[in-house]
Formats: sequence, C-alpha cells, structure tokens
Amino acid sequence: MSRLATAERIAAAARIWRNEALRVAMLLALVAVAVSASGMLVRVDHLLFDVGQRLNWRPAATDEVLIVAIDEDSLDQLGHWPWPRDRHARLLRLLCAARPAAIGIDIAFSEPAGDRHTDRELAEALAACGNVVLPLVVEVTRNGGQLLETPPILPLAAAAAGLGRIGVRLGEDGIARAVDLREGLGAATWPLLAEEVLRVARRLPAAAAAPLPAAAAAADRQAAEVPAALSHLLLREDLRRIRFAGPPGTLPRIPYASLLQGNVPPELVAGRIVLIGVTATGLGDFVPTPVSAESQPMPGVEVLANVLLAMRDGQLIRDLPRLPALLLAAFLAGVPMLWLPRLMPLPGLLLSTTWVLALGLACALLPMLCNWWFAPSGALLAGLFAFPVWGWRRLEAARRHLDEELRQLQATLPASRGVGVVADEIGRLGFEQRIALVQTAQARMRTLAAERSETLAFISHDLRAPLANAVDQLESAGGADARRLLPQLRRALGMAQSFLWLARAEALDTRQMRPLDLAFLLHQATDEVYAVAAQRQLQLRREIPDAVVWVVGDFEAIERSAINLLDNALRHAPAGSEVGIGVQRLPAEALRFWVDNEGAEPGAAQRARLFRRFSRGDGARSGAGAGLGLYFVRTVAERHGGAAGVDHAAGRIRFWVALPAAADPPPEAGGPNV
Repeated sequence: MSRLATAERIAAAARIWRNEALRVAMLLALVAVAVSASGMLVRVDHLLFDVGQRLNWRPAATDEVLIVAIDEDSLDQLGHWPWPRDRHARLLRLLCAARPAAIGIDIAFSEPAGDRHTDRELAEALAACGNVVLPLVVEVTRNGGQLLETPPILPLAAAAAGLGRIGVRLGEDGIARAVDLREGLGAATWPLLAEEVLRVARRLPAAAAAPLPAAAAAADRQAAEVPAALSHLLLREDLRRIRFAGPPGTLPRIPYASLLQGNVPPELVAGRIVLIGVTATGLGDFVPTPVSAESQPMPGVEVLANVLLAMRDGQLIRDLPRLPALLLAAFLAGVPMLWLPRLMPLPGLLLSTTWVLALGLACALLPMLCNWWFAPSGALLAGLFAFPVWGWRRLEAARRHLDEELRQLQATLPASRGVGVVADEIGRLGFEQRIALVQTAQARMRTLAAERSETLAFISHDLRAPLANAVDQLESAGGADARRLLPQLRRALGMAQSFLWLARAEALDTRQMRPLDLAFLLHQATDEVYAVAAQRQLQLRREIPDAVVWVVGDFEAIERSAINLLDNALRHAPAGSEVGIGVQRLPAEALRFWVDNEGAEPGAAQRARLFRRFSRGDGARSGAGAGLGLYFVRTVAERHGGAAGVDHAAGRIRFWVALPAAADPPPEAGGPNV
C-alpha cells in the first residue's frame, strides 16, 4: 500500500474515532447531568465538602468572638439548670460594664418565669446594655406537629437591640453544614441571630443582605396579607454553607461562673462580640458538623459563632446555581475524552484515575478558594465510567475489525488454506477465538508471501542464467543478428537481475543487520561505476568523509542502492557534466547519503511517479530499465528504518537516502564490512 493510501486510511480512522469519542463524551455528559439533577449521590457531595472543611488551611481570625459557656463547671458551682433570670441580668451588667461590641444570647426566653420580678430585672439589664440580641426559635409543637415561631416574651423582646433566628439546616445524613439567611412561616423575613449581632456591633459587611430591625420586621409580617394556606408553611431563602473555623473547642471560651464571680478581667471582653450559650453535655442543642472530631458534636452556640465569623469575613459559601452546575458537570464529564482516544489503555487508565482524584480534591478545596461550592458527584461518576465505556467502544471496534479481517482472509486465502470457519459463523465466535483465527490466517499469509518471494527469486535466477549465456554467445559471435538481439537480451537480463535484487530487498531481516562503514561502502559503489562514467565522459565528485561513518544495515542492499542512484544519475546527466556523491549528518541521530547531477526540477506528476514499482521518472514504460531501480532504493531505505526522496536546488537534482546512525561498534566488530 502506498504512503498516500496509508495516510488516507489513517485520516479516515481518525475521523471515525473522533466521532466515537464525541458520542462517548455526550453519553458521559448525560450521565453526569442525570446524577447531579437527581441528587442520588448527594452523600458523596457531602463527604467531599466535609473533607474540604477538614483541609481548611486558612483559619478565621477568632480573637473578636468570645463564648461565655454554660459548661459543667459552671453547673457544678451555680446549681442545676435552668437558672433564675436575675442571674442572667447580673451577668449582663458585668459584661456591659466591660463594653463589648455586642452580645448574643443563645438561650430561649419564650415563656415567662415563675417570678415576674426576675423577668423585669432581665428586661432592665437588656435595656441598659442596649446591644443585646435575643433568639427566636422556629419549632414544632408537641400536639399535631404544627410549626410555630417562638420569640422571647414581650418585655424582653421590646428591651432587646434585635431579634434573630437560631437553627441550622441539617443534611440528609444529619450533619449541619448550612444555614438559611432568611426564614419564617408564610414569609421568609427573619434574619439569623449571627447577622443581627453583627449589625448591632456595626461589623456586618456591606455585601451582606440588609437586615430588617426586629420591630419593623414584626410590623411588616403583621401587615402582610399571607394566605391562610401558607401561614404555617416554613419558607427559606438564601442558603449558605458554613465555613467552620475548626473542630469543636477551637473558638475561645470562658466559663459563665468565672465571669459571674468577677474572675475575668474586663479587657478580655472589651470590644469583642460575646455569645452566651450552653456547652455542657446533655443541655442545649448539639449538632454534628463536618469538622466534628471523633463524632463529637458541636454546641449550638459555637455553631452560631462559626456562622458569625464566616459572615463577618464574607466567607459564607454559596452553592453554584442549578443550571451552571449542570452545565459544568456535563463539561467535566467529557474531559477524559481529550486523552483516552490518544493513549494506550494503561496510561489512559492511570490518567483517568488521576483526573477523578484531582477533580474530587479540587471541588473539596473550591469553597476555601472562592467561597463557592460545586457538587461534583455526577462528574466524578462519569469520570469513573469514562475508561470502562471507552474500553468497551474500543473492544467493539476491535471485534468489528477482527470480523472484517476474518471475512477478507476467508475470501483471499485459497480454499485449502482458509481460516477454517464459515463467514456466517464468525459473529458467534468468542473474542479469543477470533484472535486465534486471525493469527493462524496471518501465519498462512506469511507462508504464502515467503513462498512467493522464493518463487520470484528462483524464477529470476533461472531466467538470468540462460539470458547471461545468450548475451555472452551473441557478443562473441557478432554479426547483424547479434547486434539486433543483444539490446533486447540485455534488457531482459537487467529485468531478471532487478527482480532478483528486489526479492532480496523485500526479504531483508532487520535481526541480521550488522554495523558497517557507510563511507567505505560509498567509495566501493563509486568505484563500481567509474568505468561507465568515463565511457560517458562524466566526472565523479566524492564528498565522502575519510573517517568511519557507522550505520547498521545490510552491506549488499545499501551498496546496490547507491549503485542504482549513481547509474540513474549517469544516464540522465548531460555529457561533460559532473555527478556527485556524498554523506551528511542530520539531526536526531540520522545520516543521509546522496547522489546529484545537473537536471531540470521534476514536476509534481513526475515526483508522484518516482520510487514507484515499474515506473520511470519520465513516465515511459519502454526502453532501457525495468522501472525497479528507484523502487528498490525506497524499499531498502524503509527496511532499514529510513526514507528516500528527491530535492532540487541550483540546477541540480539530488536523490537521497536517510538512514539511522549507529554508535561506534565494539573493537571486535571488525572492519567496515562487518
């Protein structure tokens, strides 16, 4: 098959595989979109998000927040929970005297105390501080499971600087990862307690949503016409994931009892945001978080502190909107098809595995880099499927190719040497059986090719011997008949010799090639044609180095190639001109020997015919020569792993043969003819 036909087949195969890769990429994209949209692997997304939280290398600045913890030691010193509200009032007066930026209380005061005096005392302490935010709880009633908004009792709510909602969004696995910036029954109007505390402390970032004061929010909710069907529906807006500062216990705390007893210096509190809440085990709300170490849940007040810090630093994490997330998942699903069609199976498997791991790690770290979260489970599943799906398509293509090859071999081989199976039965064979049959048929084809070459060589040799004898006898006899027959017999003898040389060239075995001196070989070839050059009044110019030039090859085949090129140049060079032969080194450890002569530049059509079997450069099929000389040169060059070609410059046409260079052989390799 010619190089042009081979290139066309390669280009056609490349188009087929590009189309196949596009189809596989579309299938993977569909899988990724379906998985991402359905949420069937949401727990995988949660796992990756949690891994990213644990790998957080940029901890938040925590010195602005202080937790006043109602811990076990405080309970031991101050008695069982709940404590009287006048005790909270005393604590608030101590705190406010130290001038904190704001105070948030994570304790629900939704029912009046038994002693109304303590409620009044706490309300007075709240009003005196002027920067205390109280919580509102959205809870389920015991009877009927109805949702209710439970604010503090009216005297406390009126005295507070603001009201904010407490609570987190639990995932399907029961882990707290997110909060809703707005929530409420019938209308999502209540802000987070953390947001209200930051507003009171005047540390709420400008990018955060503008909060409604508690009184204005309540008025708006009363004025809004909420349909009865929606009045008990919980509505949420602006979901944000929490960026945790660290595992439970990361944020600074002081015991409630120590502060109440005056054991805490005022400067520890001054200018900081103080959050009061329960941390004692068995009291208050404890929730598991992505950073909970050894399944240790985090107290609600510490979750509140983490939300506050993330909101203060503008690091609450947004989920990528649904449509961009699905489009990104589809794009990432098709990425492995950029390399799988170009790589062999093992590198493709390794690179695809690396891609899945790198994609999972990148998505886990994405919230730490830009405060955005992309759920990658769909893209990861598609990435895991990419190599098996592409391998399946490759196996299908290999099966089709084997079936086609078997059918062609069945039709090509003689009946006595066929593949041994009926064409209709090929589709029912196993993969290993198909391979075995192709190998058997190929072995038979090689046997036939060897027999053909042997037959051709035998015929060429048997033709050459009588032709040579006939030429000798006619040259000795002389006469008009001899002069008329000699040219035809010489041409027949040359054709027989050419076929013999070509058969040997096509049978060259690279395993039998040895190091040889190319410079010596070219000198010897030039000496062979010296008499012909003198007869035709042509000069031979040698540009062959004196040093040894090593190549690995067959001495006789390369020498015959050089003689063929010299003979071609001698036949076409103008009388009295010069024919040159030389060697030059090329990049990438290659050598090129060449033969040039004066001549016109060959046209495109003429170049296309050069180096073809039974074709002469001038297009003629009669006259001297069998049209195998240049074809022999190309065959020898390609059998040696090189190439042959033609150039034209400065009025000279140059035929060349490029061969791989060889390292200097060991001393025992012998002389130049080794």
